[in-house]
Amino acid sequence: MRTPDSAARAPAAGQARFVHDPDGFARLVEGAQAAIGRLPGGVVGVAPHSLRAVTEGELAAVSRLGDGPVHIHIAEQTAEVDACLAWSGRRPVDWLLHHAEVDGRWCLVHATHMTAGETRALAASGAVAGLCPVTEANLGDGVFPGADYLAAGGRFGVGSDSNVRIDAAEELRLLEYSQRLTARARNVLAGGPGRSTGADLYRGALAGGAQALGVADDGLAEGAAADIVALDAGHPDLAGRSGDQILDSYVFAAGSGAVRDVWRFGRRVVAEGRHTARDAVEARYRTALAGLLA
Repeated sequence: MRTPDSAARAPAAGQARFVHDPDGFARLVEGAQAAIGRLPGGVVGVAPHSLRAVTEGELAAVSRLGDGPVHIHIAEQTAEVDACLAWSGRRPVDWLLHHAEVDGRWCLVHATHMTAGETRALAASGAVAGLCPVTEANLGDGVFPGADYLAAGGRFGVGSDSNVRIDAAEELRLLEYSQRLTARARNVLAGGPGRSTGADLYRGALAGGAQALGVADDGLAEGAAADIVALDAGHPDLAGRSGDQILDSYVFAAGSGAVRDVWRFGRRVVAEGRHTARDAVEARYRTALAGLLA
């Protein structure tokens, strides 16, 4: 149901196939929960797209489906903030924190435009800010208040939203550089003087990303999944580096070009810089693209 006092909007023709009522969505979640029994490490979460896509009642119903992660797009652009103020009298993050039980299960994707009060409140909630710096730069969205958020104890993860680029190091690099441009300072998101900015960014994103995915254990630890990234020790940008200097060079210089091998649950999926299914995936991509451009 759409109500006059809700930000929810009727879907456009191309969006209608993605829309479900709460009961239909609950059946989808139940099916997904049954299906993950065959998937090692599978986690089912829900993602009510945004405040403009659901009513308050729908948001409450969907967020209570299971105990997995809850992801929601919020406050990406100023127009979105203005629209939320017009219908509710509150800014998006402020509205969400006052109308939903936001806690460590939640990941607020973007959260670009927040007041100082919203920033502190989001950090205190225990939720994760899901940042997409490459996309946010590509779309001209704005800059996340990273320094204030981390100073308040906030947790963050990074991800790709529009797939303009898929590169974890580039996301972290752009996150830090956007803060530097805003603050006209250096090493803004490092945890303190003399600390490695690259290492602090990487470890912060690792912990926040694991939380946002509903993963109990992250990193190299007994009982954790054997999800491992190996960098190429012979890469010129890593030459002579050791300790946290390696992560500094990975984030701010080498980027994805230094990734040599990747294991997921102990199965190698990237070998010598190439995905094991790259040729097949590339062929399907070219075929799909040709069809779209015909």
